[in-house]
Amino acid sequence: MNQSPSSYAAAADAYPTAESATAAPADALQIRRLIGAGFALIMAFAFVAAAPQLLNDPDTLWHITVGADIWQTKSFPHTDAYSHSFAGEPWIAKEWLSQIILYAAYATGGWNGVVLLTISVLLIVLAQTYWALSLHLKPIIAGAVAIGAISLSADVLVARPHIIVLPLILLFVARLWIAAEEKRAPAFWLLGVMCLWSNMHASFTFGFVAAFLAFLLYLHETRDFMSRRTMLWIGFLALCPVAAIIHPYGVHTIWSTVSVGTSEALPYVQEWRAFSAAEDFKVEAVLLAGLAALMASRFRTNIVAALFICLLLHMYFTHTRFIYLLFLIAPVLLARDLAQTFEGVSFQRWASALSSSERGVPRIVQMGAPAIALALAACAALLQTTARWSPPPTSYPIAAIEAARAHGVTGNVMNEYGFGGALIFERIPTFIDGRADRLFQDGFMPAIEKSMQSDGVDMLKTQIADYEIGWALMRPEDGRRRHFERFAGWSKIYEDNHAVVFAEDSN
Repeated sequence: MNQSPSSYAAAADAYPTAESATAAPADALQIRRLIGAGFALIMAFAFVAAAPQLLNDPDTLWHITVGADIWQTKSFPHTDAYSHSFAGEPWIAKEWLSQIILYAAYATGGWNGVVLLTISVLLIVLAQTYWALSLHLKPIIAGAVAIGAISLSADVLVARPHIIVLPLILLFVARLWIAAEEKRAPAFWLLGVMCLWSNMHASFTFGFVAAFLAFLLYLHETRDFMSRRTMLWIGFLALCPVAAIIHPYGVHTIWSTVSVGTSEALPYVQEWRAFSAAEDFKVEAVLLAGLAALMASRFRTNIVAALFICLLLHMYFTHTRFIYLLFLIAPVLLARDLAQTFEGVSFQRWASALSSSERGVPRIVQMGAPAIALALAACAALLQTTARWSPPPTSYPIAAIEAARAHGVTGNVMNEYGFGGALIFERIPTFIDGRADRLFQDGFMPAIEKSMQSDGVDMLKTQIADYEIGWALMRPEDGRRRHFERFAGWSKIYEDNHAVVFAEDSN
């Protein structure tokens, strides 16, 4: 898919840069802003309609609890204090800043506050993606692609640190890529973004790779290996890890991030699963259709963008949780080349061909954009006072937990993985929870998997004895249920469509 370096460089020099895009006629820029505001308003209503899904992740609950503890104790944990099975084992809250932000949203507005925070972040992400794409693509196309990218990532758009930090990820990657396209040195204030990123989410090491690829693009565009700007790029790359370890845990946060792949628990966690065409057929259809369209066209891109796309595909195919990086970043990488190849989608072509009636639109913008902003603010205020959101019982089985308390259960709990966040939120030490990337090692997860099988009764009895289990909280379809139903001295004390509770009769 690569054309020769000389022909590519010539085409790039002839094509307007992002700087020239922002220097387009004022009418075009104002229309671009109005269209972006319209897309934001549409997506705001879509996000509100999907609001319950934003809380449909058990990890949201324990992230809020960790944020509360850090804020209230003014200290950072170094050992596990939330499970009974691995209590005291090394564990760090490497995403502490996002956790405090989530806690602040909950403390000030309850679950409505968490939802509105997440929707606000997603609207910022939409605006960033639209801005980066509309530097090169027609506003309508840029908006449609931005909405499509968010829609394809919908399954992972939940109130968790990876979403709270997403505006910083896009800011860091897009700004560096655009600087490389425009043959400029990187903006060193982005090191501050890297510092915030490392304190908010463990994906910051991806930023090191993205920065290096942007540097390669700069070299590809300029063929300049010894200039002052090149030295500035090298200096920026060297300072990225330095900025990242400005963190309560210092260099340990880098080690904790890069060693996640060695965790034996990951194959058993749904969000860390590899891509499956049978389960992700819609995404597969989009990827194959896009590939077929590009192969059948005269589209060309540079080798660095192609490598970056391959990296994003590899990350998604290895762990589907990274789908949002693929669909939000890949279009930004290809926007300039798409506009060069297909003049019909070019922002510059569109801006230069505006009709007289279209040029009258900016007068509407002066009233339209503020009206849209007021509409969004009014919706937020109305939702805060009328809507009542909360996590669903699939992740927060509060009725089952309250039934266990009413029954007076004692001893440690054996809980289903997805209920760990709820137990931490309710200050009940867990058997297992969503921190399996660092805890629950040494054969712990395989043993749980074994205990769920029809021949796993002996393994289950061993775990009950070893961990002093006094009650169990699991889903009705959990394979361990049939064992508990046969155990002498155990009784079912609660069941609904989402959870079942067993307890020792002596309790």
